[in-house]
Amino acid sequence: MSSMSRKLLYVGLGLLLLMVLLVFFTAWAFKESEFVKDRVEQEASEALGMQVRVEGPARLLFLPSPGLRIEDFNIRNGDAEWIQASSMEVRLRTIPLLRGHIEVTEVELIQANLQLERDVQGKLNFMPEPDEEPTEPEPFDLQRFESREANLVFIDHESGERVEAQGCDWTMVEFDWQPAAPDSPGINLPSFQGEMACARLDFAGHTVNELHFQVFAQDGQAVFEELTGEVLGGRFQGRLESDLAEDVPAHFLELELADFQILRFLETIHEEPQAEGSLDFIARLTFTGTELSEMVAGMNGHAELSGRDLVFYGLDMDEMLDDYEDTQKFDLIDAGALFVAGPFGLVVSKAYDFGSIFIDTGAQTHIRVLYSEWEIIEGIAWSIDVALSTQKNRLAMIGGLNFVNSRFEDMKVAVVDIEGCAIVEQSIEGDFDDPEIADPEFLAELVGPLTDVVERIIELFNDVECDPFYTGRVQHPQSE
Repeated sequence: MSSMSRKLLYVGLGLLLLMVLLVFFTAWAFKESEFVKDRVEQEASEALGMQVRVEGPARLLFLPSPGLRIEDFNIRNGDAEWIQASSMEVRLRTIPLLRGHIEVTEVELIQANLQLERDVQGKLNFMPEPDEEPTEPEPFDLQRFESREANLVFIDHESGERVEAQGCDWTMVEFDWQPAAPDSPGINLPSFQGEMACARLDFAGHTVNELHFQVFAQDGQAVFEELTGEVLGGRFQGRLESDLAEDVPAHFLELELADFQILRFLETIHEEPQAEGSLDFIARLTFTGTELSEMVAGMNGHAELSGRDLVFYGLDMDEMLDDYEDTQKFDLIDAGALFVAGPFGLVVSKAYDFGSIFIDTGAQTHIRVLYSEWEIIEGIAWSIDVALSTQKNRLAMIGGLNFVNSRFEDMKVAVVDIEGCAIVEQSIEGDFDDPEIADPEFLAELVGPLTDVVERIIELFNDVECDPFYTGRVQHPQSE
């Protein structure tokens, strides 16, 4: 190395050392001082267009990279405080900082409490007022963001919906957002990889425990993998894919819920149901749109519910079906509620009164097998194989549930014999909240217990083929 090069190197190193010492001395002089807090509040408030208040100490950081730590801060938008956190650390890139530019590279947020609200006009309390002269958006990237022990509440004042999450940890890396062209369709998502875990999530009267998922976002596509948690006493796993790059978002959901408790599920329909046993639920759905009504109308896929050895207290179906007088008074549609309250009970049960099957009479029904399989086509669920068997009888359902117009479509429930022929059937049509329920139609003259009628109908149809009402997988008790 020439002497000139060595001199230039020494000069450069000396200047760099001088700048580092200057930064260190300045930081030391103002460490945890009111000056740092005031500057943070001023700069952050101007940048966000909101009021930032630091109640605790603020100090500069040096290793492993320069940065800032503030404690006990909150942000207000007008009169509404929408975030309060125990502490936040911000790390900066060293080289740009030496040039006088601030570029954030890492953010760590501890014990944040977020109160997010949307008013009846659709305005969000955490969004600042738009600038009178909007500026061109600038690219933004972040190497790492981490939030630990966060709690969140979101309230939609227009719909009355409330979502609450507790004990959430969120990690995100390689975050990169670039401004989109003015004519670009869809939602301009950033690219990132992330992982979230929440101890508890409450929404629409349901509680999810130990929620966990990983998310990958790029080019307007978002994939949620390893989606797991506990709900209704069972364990679920799933996957969600969303394509937000086009004008109409498209989604694919795959979900499996194993061994959830039927009692916990029925509690969402009736205040004091009495039941025992567990069920399995599987769904594969595609849907499009941004609004809920659009997603329902664009929903297609498959769903099924299955269970064995279930007990319902308050109703003895076999006893009621065994006697002609009781059979005339027995509503098969109420028994059909046990099917509808499978994949779709949360929607239908809000309108149709299923409470009559939960009256505590001291009786009980043992369900040997319950199976409920549906195909969803453009928001209408059509039965594929929907039936249950008790100790003596088998009941089946056919028809559709129109969630676009909230209507029953040609729905029928029937007691079927060993050949699958209907013995007694009842139909229901019309709106979920005001359906037309026909009287039970007896396809044979009943002069004794229904089990005797079954045997006589079998004899009657020995030489005559019927048009089977049910041909699915649930076997008649007499054939087992």
